[in-house]
Amino acid sequence: MLAVAAVFLLATATFAHALTEPDLVAAVRTGDLAEARALIAADADPDAPQGDGATALHWAAHRGDVEAAALLIEAGADVNAANALGATPLWLAAGHGSGPVVGMLLEAGANPNVTLRMGETPLMSAARSGNIRVVEMLLDRGAAVDAVEYERHQTALMWAAAQAHADVVRLLAVRGANVHARTRVWDQLENTAGNTNTSGNFRKNHGGSTALLFAARHGDVETARALVEAGADANDVAAAGTSALVIAAHSGHGPLGIYLLKQGADPNAAGAGYTALHAATLRGQVELAAALLERGAEVDAVVERGTPGRRFSADFSIRHQAVGANTFWLAARYGEPEILRMLAERGADPHVSPSNRWSALKAAMGVPQISQEDRRNRVDAPEDMDRIDQERLTLDLARTILDLGVDVNQADDRGNTALHDAVRTGFSSVVDLLAAHGADLDALNDRGQTPLVLAETSLPVIGSNGLRSTQPEIAARLRELGADE
Repeated sequence: MLAVAAVFLLATATFAHALTEPDLVAAVRTGDLAEARALIAADADPDAPQGDGATALHWAAHRGDVEAAALLIEAGADVNAANALGATPLWLAAGHGSGPVVGMLLEAGANPNVTLRMGETPLMSAARSGNIRVVEMLLDRGAAVDAVEYERHQTALMWAAAQAHADVVRLLAVRGANVHARTRVWDQLENTAGNTNTSGNFRKNHGGSTALLFAARHGDVETARALVEAGADANDVAAAGTSALVIAAHSGHGPLGIYLLKQGADPNAAGAGYTALHAATLRGQVELAAALLERGAEVDAVVERGTPGRRFSADFSIRHQAVGANTFWLAARYGEPEILRMLAERGADPHVSPSNRWSALKAAMGVPQISQEDRRNRVDAPEDMDRIDQERLTLDLARTILDLGVDVNQADDRGNTALHDAVRTGFSSVVDLLAAHGADLDALNDRGQTPLVLAETSLPVIGSNGLRSTQPEIAARLRELGADE
């Protein structure tokens, strides 16, 4: 954020300090080299700052303007002048990946270890931009390879890994960067059960990340390979208990997860309260789920803690309501038939359910108690299926689950059965399937509602914004099947 602020100050200085901007700064900022030469010839002060402390040389570095930089350096400009945030021309040039300007500044005596006020170094800035030649020049001039910024204790290696600059990662590692360095740890209260539901609240540690954990979050296999080859541990674990493999799975990076497995990552690491197999199912990563099972992932490991979900966010999240469920249940809940069948073939227990007693069959109906229980809704989510496809998917899941002997009449802690939920969705073919498997047409929930009563009650329309409706066609079908009036 400070990096952005430094550039922002430069970009907006004309407006904030229009009355005090030196003519030389204005000339370089606008790229008017002829005017800059004329001002220098007239003895203009090359170090005259604008309101935020930036000089003409800052602007030359920001623009990557080699001619302007050469003109100013020859005129005696201070190559180590810092603006209000501590940014020097070298810091700006490094961030823009301007090799010629960086080289010129270093030759003129620019200090590669002058930092922003929060400790960000030119090397970090260069590592983020990804220009390997600039990184190399800074290192050759004595840039501290393992310097940390003050807030999170991130290093240049972490910045390079986070931006998937594998070549920069390799160079930094060769030049002695510590692949085991970790960011600072802090904790905060997290909610995993919904905005007003405190049952899933817990204090979670954040940070403690290595460069490999940054790579796992962003998913670049080549960057991860560069780190592992440099000695990074494929089983690195963050302060939250999430392993590199779990982070890759939860971030939706199947290929990276498979790579980490091949490097010896533990498929059953569960320090965060859930495994990579749970996370792969959450994200619909079929290939990764198969690789995890092939490497010995436990099919019936249960969720011990949900994952944090930010308020009104579209995060992929295993909600607290799923605690106690196994991956089979999650596959039913998240609509993943391939993973569901894969787990069944491996002997997964289809009868496991969380504390609310939702069976896998009920989970497959796709009816959340609250909207925050959905794993994915707006961002980075599969396109919404139309109702026909939703019904086909629910029918497919239900057939598989029923064939494994799950009780069609298992009720949850509110007395609702899968048939109640099939009525809520309005899927007539699913109602027929459940009835054919012996569903109790007159089962009562804790509000005294049978499926027929429910069908004739005005209920919220799933997926709408407050619409309500009855299900007259479903009610008629239930009567045909013999539901008691």
